[in-house]
Amino acid sequence: MRKIYSHLILLAGLFFMMAPLFVILMSSTHQTQTLQQVGLQWWPGDYGIENYSRVISFERGYFDEITPLLMLVNSLIIAIGVASLTTMLSLLAAYALVFFDIKFKNAIFWLILATLLFPLESRFIATYQITVDLGLINTHLGIILPVLAAALGTFFFRQYFLTLPKELIEAATLDGAGPLRFLRDIILPLSLPRAGAIFVIAFMVGWNQYLWPLMISTDDSLYTLVRGIRLIGQESGPGMALIVITVLPPFVLLLIFQRWFFSSLAER
Repeated sequence: MRKIYSHLILLAGLFFMMAPLFVILMSSTHQTQTLQQVGLQWWPGDYGIENYSRVISFERGYFDEITPLLMLVNSLIIAIGVASLTTMLSLLAAYALVFFDIKFKNAIFWLILATLLFPLESRFIATYQITVDLGLINTHLGIILPVLAAALGTFFFRQYFLTLPKELIEAATLDGAGPLRFLRDIILPLSLPRAGAIFVIAFMVGWNQYLWPLMISTDDSLYTLVRGIRLIGQESGPGMALIVITVLPPFVLLLIFQRWFFSSLAER
């Protein structure tokens, strides 16, 4: 009986998590008029092919340059840039805090964690001014750089490095390995599962950005899929179809990295 209750709880949790995606998928097969009059749908409709075809042939902008392919490319550039740089910077910051003799490194670590209290939205004005001064308006780099300060990644890597046996450092020192070789040959291979988890989380952060790209880019060539949802119409059939397409890349990435992602979360 206890096992039955456990499975029922898991099924209920699965339903609440997957229900919004299921409703969006079903709604993407209905006519826009139906969605506006009746609301979101739980059953498939007859306009799926038409809605997805309209999304594929979608063109907007002054020169009709806003297309699904352009938005997909921009989203991938931003998300992969954010994920790669965030993972690398988090690992290097944690490596320096754990394996180097730095004064006040505990205070520095707590200052890094304090950035969690100040998300990007709370520092839009200052960040925008700095971006303007650096000449990064209407550039991919201007969208990517302000999102790289990820204290969570530094925290995960630091906590993992603290659990590594000191014999590793002693063995590397006796072998004549310097800091770079120690990082390359020992730390990086051991950190791959956690790096994969941080990469997935940072990818989703970069992929789901809306407000900052909206502020920093006025060029139609920098539109992302998330911004395109508003452009095509959030309550329309094609809009629901575009939402489904927008969800697919992070979902595929999570499937690819799921082994590393869940193993890194389960390790103590």
